[in-house]
Amino acid sequence: MTSPAALGGRLPCGGPTLSAALPYRPDIDGLRAVAVLAVVLFHAKLGAISGGYVGVDIFFVISGYLITSIVVREIGEGTFSLADFYERRIRRIFPALFVVVFASLIAGWNILTPKDYADLAKSAMNTAIFMSNFAFNQTAGYFAPAAEAQPLLHTWSLAVEEQFYVIAPLALWFLYRLTSGRRALIFAILGLASLAWSAYGVSNEWSSAFYLLPSRAWELMLGMALAMRLFPSVGSRGIANILGGAGLAMIASAMLLFTDHTPFPGLAALLPCVGAAFVIHSATSVPTIVQRLLSASPMVAVGKISYSLYLWHWPLLAYATYEWGDALIALAFVLSALTWAFVEQPARKRRADVTQRRVFITGGAAIALCLIAGLSITQTHGVVWRLSPAAQAFAASVPIKIRAKTFCKKDAANETHAETYCYIGDMQKAETSFVLWGDSHALAAGGAFSNVAEALGRRGAFVVTGGCPPLLGLEAFPGNRFTKCLGSASAVSKLLEQPSVRDVVIMARWALYAEGTGNAGETNVSVRRFVEADEKRNRAEFVRLLRETVAAIAATGRRVTLLASVPELPYNLPSAVIKDMMHGRTRDYSITRATFESRQAGVRGIRGRICVARQDRATRLLA
Repeated sequence: MTSPAALGGRLPCGGPTLSAALPYRPDIDGLRAVAVLAVVLFHAKLGAISGGYVGVDIFFVISGYLITSIVVREIGEGTFSLADFYERRIRRIFPALFVVVFASLIAGWNILTPKDYADLAKSAMNTAIFMSNFAFNQTAGYFAPAAEAQPLLHTWSLAVEEQFYVIAPLALWFLYRLTSGRRALIFAILGLASLAWSAYGVSNEWSSAFYLLPSRAWELMLGMALAMRLFPSVGSRGIANILGGAGLAMIASAMLLFTDHTPFPGLAALLPCVGAAFVIHSATSVPTIVQRLLSASPMVAVGKISYSLYLWHWPLLAYATYEWGDALIALAFVLSALTWAFVEQPARKRRADVTQRRVFITGGAAIALCLIAGLSITQTHGVVWRLSPAAQAFAASVPIKIRAKTFCKKDAANETHAETYCYIGDMQKAETSFVLWGDSHALAAGGAFSNVAEALGRRGAFVVTGGCPPLLGLEAFPGNRFTKCLGSASAVSKLLEQPSVRDVVIMARWALYAEGTGNAGETNVSVRRFVEADEKRNRAEFVRLLRETVAAIAATGRRVTLLASVPELPYNLPSAVIKDMMHGRTRDYSITRATFESRQAGVRGIRGRICVARQDRATRLLA
């Protein structure tokens, strides 16, 4: 097999020869500034940048373009080396990343509760080996820790990028052994397959569509395609200006019009990604107005520190929200500038005494040290001895997570629905006499229900899906926003085919679905709205679905009971108590009756017990 170094001074199969050095493009630093400022403003909830998260996607396009430009040039010159490539990646990524990771661990010692500190340690270990996207994908969803308890949540994007660059250099070397036509065809097929997978995953509400490489690869590949010159060059200044202006408008539209409820990435990501590609490509051959705007000194300055700013902003925001409730954006800029000057820049400059071997050893040592620190924290359960004896005792008494398996049972007849429901109560009974259906609030009460049912000698089916309204008819909504919720409704319908079932008890966090939002100040809630951007219509649709659900079940002759919501707090109560005990604080954790009633306004008229008149199978709702 021909080695990359043996390919000679030109690209194989007639590829164009590239110059020995890539010319610096200040407009790309300016585009980096646009991307990072969008992300920071979005996370800090400042301004109207409701879709600022697309800045990450712009970064992917830029990265694909710049790194591929270097690799393709080296392949063409016959100087490409995997060792050199990964040395550059270590120099570029590791120093600032590990400074922020270790700073986060040090800060967490004094700020985070044992559980949250142990979670941070796990994140740090996964970040060190660039697998944090897999870890966050596993914990995404309704039971995920609050965002402010995850200071390294943003490292998922670094993991995606580095996983991509494990494959990309070798793929490029292989592609440039083919004819230009075959190269473009294979590249297009792979890119479109990734986009299709992303769209399919988003439509089915897979968290993996957001976090994992297969659905994000096309974004990096779009930048690669520019570097590989798979698109015709733009020689006309007029066309270039139109292309650049359109690209900037597309980026701005995504940032201003997208929200955290926009199905993303999928096809929606085409708007900012293609926009970024337009901006980059428009100025490749001729100067443009957009290029001039992005090359302004303030934009370039922010662009240069964009990597450090991306790394620092989220831990600072997370810790500020976790402990003080105030943003620390100004501090993020200061730390980013210092990190760029004293960490990033020195690390990227080659010195005679810093050999490639030394770079790899130092990088490996940083990973090992992070893994050791993380293991030490997790094995001591978040270094629980940091706490006072009273706080330690309280922390030990609080379950880390409510698990249905502690009170749920399976049996042979349940095999086909093993992931949907289980049985509670008296397992000596052969017949199922009731169904408990709900979301995580039902899960929290499941153990108590099981104990009562066992005392009464009754066996019930427990059907629960966190973050999902226990309603029939969800399949009628477009966009598959309730895809993950349909299994529980199907299971209830199947259970109602059993003549022994006499009661259906439904318990949920009703206000979450009626209002379409979490409680005031809540950050870790996943909401599935029936109607977007219209609270009144959303509430009306919820009421309709609930009435129809109760009527449909009652029509089968079953007695239906709705359990009202428990009071909601804007924070995790055990975590709040432990944090206050850590810092010697005391406060009132209660909420007022007025606050509770205000939150329940949308469900006040339909809460309580649902009585069924069996003779005519009609329903009556009690206020």
